[in-house]
Amino acid sequence: MRSSSRYIQHILGIVLLVYSTCPLADDTAAVAVIEKFHDSLINIMQNADSLQFQGRYDTLAPVLESSFDTPLISQVILSRYWSELSEEQQKQFVDLFKRLSISTYASRFDSYSGDSFKTTSVEALKKGRLLIKTELTRQNDKPVKFDYLVHQHAGKWYIISVIADGINDLSLKRAEYAAIINDKGFTNLVNEIENKIKELSGSSTNI
Repeated sequence: MRSSSRYIQHILGIVLLVYSTCPLADDTAAVAVIEKFHDSLINIMQNADSLQFQGRYDTLAPVLESSFDTPLISQVILSRYWSELSEEQQKQFVDLFKRLSISTYASRFDSYSGDSFKTTSVEALKKGRLLIKTELTRQNDKPVKFDYLVHQHAGKWYIISVIADGINDLSLKRAEYAAIINDKGFTNLVNEIENKIKELSGSSTNI
């Protein structure tokens, strides 16, 4: 395992990467990706009861496929362990993490009470990346801030990290998964993620 100092340096590096700004870039297409994703979330919330979990999952699947750079996210999450996996294991993890992401959104966005998203600002970062800041307004509850780190690949914008109310889920999973692989191995990580998907989906056989 890495030493504490090296780990802290790595986390600081991520923070600097995310929040170091550079000259503004054309953000229209990038914002459109986020707003399409938000429209899909509102849709499944408004139709949560009729869709049930499976319907919400099926509705979100193609949107997440086209909006998130899951292969890159997977590689970042597994960090140095990524290169130790076979090509088949890498593909397995990308598919598994994609299913986990869809299941998580389908599980959490399961009701509607006049909620709405709005884009509040766009910041240009290093390496041509953007930080798109948004807000989810909820009735009788405080707003939730969702910040999206996006980058371009093959001429298209993709989400590579989501920060909800200041909490970066990618960083959390990176630490969690590294600990599991280091202590128990890749197979046990796969089993734990599969169990989480079953928990989120209510053991749906189609997920």
